[in-house]
Amino acid sequence: MVKSSGVVQTSTTQYNAMLAASHPLNILVVEDNETDFVLFCEYLKLSKLPTNNIFRAERLGEAIQLIREHQPDLIFLDLSLPDSDGINSFERLNAEARHIPIIVLSGLLDKQVALHTISLGAQDYLMKDELDEKVLTKSIQYSIERKKILQKVVENFERYNTLIKATSDTIWDWDLRTNDVLWNEGISSIFGFVATDVQNNIEWHQQNIHPDDRERVLQTIDDCMREGRDHWQEEYRYKSANGVYKSVYDRGYILKTEHNKPYRILGAMMDITERKKMQEELVRNQIETQKLITQVTIQTQEQERREIGRELHDNINQILATAKLCVDMALNEEDHRKELLSKSYENISKAINEIRILSKTLVPPSLGDIGLKEALLELIENITISNELKIKIKATDHHIEDMSNNKKLIMYRIVQEQLNNILKHSGATEALIELKTMRNWLHLNIKDNGVGFDTRKKNRGIGLNNIISRVEMQNGKMEIISSPGKGCVLKIEIPG
Repeated sequence: MVKSSGVVQTSTTQYNAMLAASHPLNILVVEDNETDFVLFCEYLKLSKLPTNNIFRAERLGEAIQLIREHQPDLIFLDLSLPDSDGINSFERLNAEARHIPIIVLSGLLDKQVALHTISLGAQDYLMKDELDEKVLTKSIQYSIERKKILQKVVENFERYNTLIKATSDTIWDWDLRTNDVLWNEGISSIFGFVATDVQNNIEWHQQNIHPDDRERVLQTIDDCMREGRDHWQEEYRYKSANGVYKSVYDRGYILKTEHNKPYRILGAMMDITERKKMQEELVRNQIETQKLITQVTIQTQEQERREIGRELHDNINQILATAKLCVDMALNEEDHRKELLSKSYENISKAINEIRILSKTLVPPSLGDIGLKEALLELIENITISNELKIKIKATDHHIEDMSNNKKLIMYRIVQEQLNNILKHSGATEALIELKTMRNWLHLNIKDNGVGFDTRKKNRGIGLNNIISRVEMQNGKMEIISSPGKGCVLKIEIPG
């Protein structure tokens, strides 16, 4: 190895236009001929290019070692070396220094070989018998620039490839001039096509679009280009290799010439099959929920009618019948007329009171006038008059009354329904109602000390279905905590 330090030291003021190296160059010359090397150095000196070190290697093995140690800015390679020859010399050196520009020095006999190295990645080739300082200067400047540009292209391509691999989308590239279509790996990984199945023409792509969607999709692309828009998007079904159609969301960006004529579309096809299934399932659930709400509403109305009928027949009707009997008897018995009319008055008053109580269970109080807490206290009072259940209410949060009257009415009905459930099924002696607001949500907890039940086994009755329907209509949340012998806690959350 020969190291020549300071062979050329000059300013860069004459050559700062195209010269990529704003610092003095470190150059490696792989040349076994002493005369050729000396002549090369002379031309380099005459070129006035800024250089720092010129390294010389007479063998390819030495050159590789120097590259590893010094990482030169530029390499000149003679293809005919003692330990390597021809294309092999370039390929071995290029494998070691892919990021460094290589200029091939060629003799007359290996000109064709030198030309071939250009196709393999060499930046230039120079005929030794045509070499001078001008040729050398131009070659160095252009080679460094070309290598930098090529390196950027490679980096951008690698970045593009990385982005494509990072996305789960199927990327497609449609050349409108030739109707050729290129695909990324998504056409295989998502749709199952092997390389031999994929045809790089637009007809193959269009044939895979579901027949019911094809005309619409192609029409929207045509409309987009005709109207001069840059972006296109559409949802449709696309056939997989196994013949099964997947739902896709496809987006395209339209590239145009300087005359605003579309010449290429870059697209990204997203598989939304699972999302579609979830949406369809959600719609089905909403329909089923609506059916359930309707069914529960009808059942509730029928049950209320039966209860009203029973209450009117078994209670109020009997009271009024007794009052009528007393009036009839009073007409015929003067001696007991006053006593009979008094009893008739008592029964009529009792019937009026029973009707008032029944009316209150059917018609909600004016929550806008008395508030939710007062309405619940009145409900509790009416229940505890004829039952041994002790009910307490905890509702100190004044923000409760800020809720809309509709929300208050829903909470009132839920409390009313759950208290009826407790009275009918739980055998409880105590119940606690808690109301509060938190982060614009209304929280309701109803706890009892009844017999409880296994939430996994117990079937939902009309009362519980009523509560569920009301909560779902408000996009709320509901939880039941219970087990045999440990009472029950109903937790409701409804957005304000």
